[in-house]
Amino acid sequence: MSKPKYCVVGVGPVGGILTAHLALKGADVTAVDIFKEHLDRMKERGLKVEGAADIDVKVNKIFYSLEEAGDAGEKFDAIFVCVKATVIKFIAPLLSAVLADGGVGISWQNGLDTEAGLLEVLGPDHTLRGAVNYAGNLTGLGSVRMTFFHPPNYLGPAEKNRTGASEAARRLALQLSDFGLATEYTDDIQRHVWAKAIRNAALMPVSALTGMDMAQVMDSERSLFLVEELLKESLNVSAKVGHVFDRKFYDETLEYYRGAGHHMPSMRGDVEDGRRTETEFLNHRIAEYGAMHGVDAPYNRALANLLLCIDELASQRQRKAEK
Repeated sequence: MSKPKYCVVGVGPVGGILTAHLALKGADVTAVDIFKEHLDRMKERGLKVEGAADIDVKVNKIFYSLEEAGDAGEKFDAIFVCVKATVIKFIAPLLSAVLADGGVGISWQNGLDTEAGLLEVLGPDHTLRGAVNYAGNLTGLGSVRMTFFHPPNYLGPAEKNRTGASEAARRLALQLSDFGLATEYTDDIQRHVWAKAIRNAALMPVSALTGMDMAQVMDSERSLFLVEELLKESLNVSAKVGHVFDRKFYDETLEYYRGAGHHMPSMRGDVEDGRRTETEFLNHRIAEYGAMHGVDAPYNRALANLLLCIDELASQRQRKAEK
């Protein structure tokens, strides 16, 4: 039986850490990203991960787009989509052209409903969803710092009761664990997705809007108040959707934040660098679900609107720069 062929689309912190673990174990992995300078450095010196993992490895196959990979005749058994949730709509339509027969696309991202675009293109029998429990930051071209990994990751079919997708998810979870990223199969992936989204939505926007890192947010009485209110709201919405988390989850989440140290959440980096945030798939989506289920979520709605205003300004600046 031939070796599975993996593709990682988006070689930022999440995708870079995944790519490095696959390459280190000798997997047939292809990296795809539009960040040319980043990929050029990887071609020249390899991909380096420091921090919670220590990897310095050569990535043999690199493309600047999925179209380029398709033109080269590449077909992949598993395509991990690790791009920002805001650009999924541009990536999803390109996946079917490079997916092998019986292959799967995996939303390996943070946020709610990020798998929707993949489902629309690939269908439920070929779409998986992951809940990623590691994080990091780009520290330079071809270099990532893995700030933490709280294993396991979770992987399952995007829709329940899909035999083929379930089998693929079980198989892929075992493979990822063998590659050093402990991953468990689950037939209820949405519960884990909601747990991760709640934890991101309660702290990331506070960090992004204040400029504080995680430790600073937790040390300030004012920012901690916002975190706690966002957390309570999100848990109320989640319960109405059907994912109930107890008081232990609330306490463990606050303890999780306190143990993260001076980590800079990706949303803060997005604001500082003028990129669109993923609040559409976090606080904004939580507020939308709240409205659908009759649960008011004023803190999530307010912070989402503030971040969406920042996103609009960033888009305006970009359009002016392109003229």
